[in-house]
Amino acid sequence: KMEGRKVTSALAADLFRSALWTAIKVGGPLLGVLTIVAIIFGVFQAATQVQDASVSFTPKVAAATAVVWLGSTWMISALDSFMHKAFLAIPWIVQR
Repeated sequence: KMEGRKVTSALAADLFRSALWTAIKVGGPLLGVLTIVAIIFGVFQAATQVQDASVSFTPKVAAATAVVWLGSTWMISALDSFMHKAFLAIPWIVQR
């Protein structure tokens, strides 16, 4: 009985690790681009002393839209791969 729990906990840990890695892979490019755009427009706002919120908001929305549009196929593929792995693991995790 203890052997089954070890396999189940190892499988659950692997699935959790895979979920975190998938989140980093899918969200990383978006967060990276948004950080770069925020830094660029932060420097621009500091240099020009323009403190309007829409000056930095609009480019961030445009950058996020571009990243999601360009990477949507890859992002969906990565999420699909993880979900396939997760659904296949459900019977192994639930069994006692």
